[in-house]
Amino acid sequence: MRFEDGRIDQFVSTDKTFSERDKNNLIWEYTQRCRGMATVAYKYFKNELKGDDSEEIFTEDEQRAFMARSQDLAQNGYQDAAGSKGGKKPSFVPLIIVILAFAIIIGAAISGNMLAAFGAFFLVFSALGFYSAITKNSRSSTFYGGTNSGSSKSAGLSLGIIGLAGAVPLFFEKLLGVSGAFFLMVICVFAAVGLMMLVGFIASLNLKGRKYKEEISAECVGYSRVLEDKSNSGGSRRGMYIRTSPIFEYTYQGREYRGIYDRMIDGVNADLNMGPVSIRIDPNHPEDIYHSSRPVLVKGLLVGLVCLALAGFLTFFFVTQQRNAPKMPGANIGPKTIFSMLFGSESQQQNIMESLGEGFKKPAGKSSEITDELVGHMAEQYGESGEWYYELATVERYDEVDEKNFNIVFEDHAFPQVGKKGKPDGLGDKWIVFYTLYEYESNGEKKTGKAIFFDANPKEQTYTGTHKAYEGN
Repeated sequence: MRFEDGRIDQFVSTDKTFSERDKNNLIWEYTQRCRGMATVAYKYFKNELKGDDSEEIFTEDEQRAFMARSQDLAQNGYQDAAGSKGGKKPSFVPLIIVILAFAIIIGAAISGNMLAAFGAFFLVFSALGFYSAITKNSRSSTFYGGTNSGSSKSAGLSLGIIGLAGAVPLFFEKLLGVSGAFFLMVICVFAAVGLMMLVGFIASLNLKGRKYKEEISAECVGYSRVLEDKSNSGGSRRGMYIRTSPIFEYTYQGREYRGIYDRMIDGVNADLNMGPVSIRIDPNHPEDIYHSSRPVLVKGLLVGLVCLALAGFLTFFFVTQQRNAPKMPGANIGPKTIFSMLFGSESQQQNIMESLGEGFKKPAGKSSEITDELVGHMAEQYGESGEWYYELATVERYDEVDEKNFNIVFEDHAFPQVGKKGKPDGLGDKWIVFYTLYEYESNGEKKTGKAIFFDANPKEQTYTGTHKAYEGN
């Protein structure tokens, strides 16, 4: 990879190894640089708006170099050592895609259609990945190969495939139901990540013979350390990652190069001493310098196998649970429930799996059966431990709250109103309700209320159990 000046995240020195104190000083200096660039950016744009560049906006040479590098990248894209562009001219296409996608995601979230929001997110993820692979404009990095002449294509294809894996299942909502689509999404993403990691692992085994074919002499003139903050809190040492590489100067076919490893070393210590060394390069792209790491290969292989194992386990778990669990009409599962299913307690996981029946519900228009076993599971899920009752209750009216929601009001006012989404067109004057009893006092008189924990449309479901309506006063 070509060595580049003007990077805020890069520190150059002649020290091969760093102590823990040196590492902490490096992190502190990095956070100071980042904070300083916020002021630089403000002054820069203020000067641009005023059309006046008389005010000095840089306090350090690194800031000036970073701004110059950023402007060059925005105008010309990434270039190789010969000055030729690696990709097409930068465009506003990615920005337009992101703006449109966020508009769709926000609109879908506001309307309550989380499926559309997730679908838009994964589709834009996929579109940006494939765009990067085609144009080769971005300076991408892959897990095994790092940053090299082919990384933008490889990383773009991987992101595109993973994005499609997350988006495609959401188009099967009508077949699988909301819960089934979300669950399939999780399975497909795990499977796609696992496959990409395994394919990358296999491809990396022969990088030396397939890509980095030529060994040449070079001079190690220093060391580059690049920092990446993944803490989301600005400078947390726990979330700070540092990668290191020797800086090589060498001549190949009459042209001088200055580069670092494509796949930099994880950590702050380098592997070579200053002075003459031998390196392997890609003869077709002399800037690409090989470095292999057995821990990286092992870690990548383990991640791939774990993701595939999780995808297989979730598939088996989901299918077998659905075969044995009663089908629950109208039990929709959202992304929070999927997260609880993966990382929640055992009781949470059991309750969620029992409520995934909508993913395998019968086609619309056909009546499905509601059994005592099903209602018992629903009562347990909602914490109703006492006796429960069934009634085909008479509807007094349907009150439309707004264009997307309405309430069901029963003739028996012991029942509470039931809120529903959609329009109350063609629902009829009867409604299936399952309820428990509770007592309360009103104007000095004891009364009995009916707490509904499960309800259904009699045109779509039929109760086949033995429970009946409460016959008391």
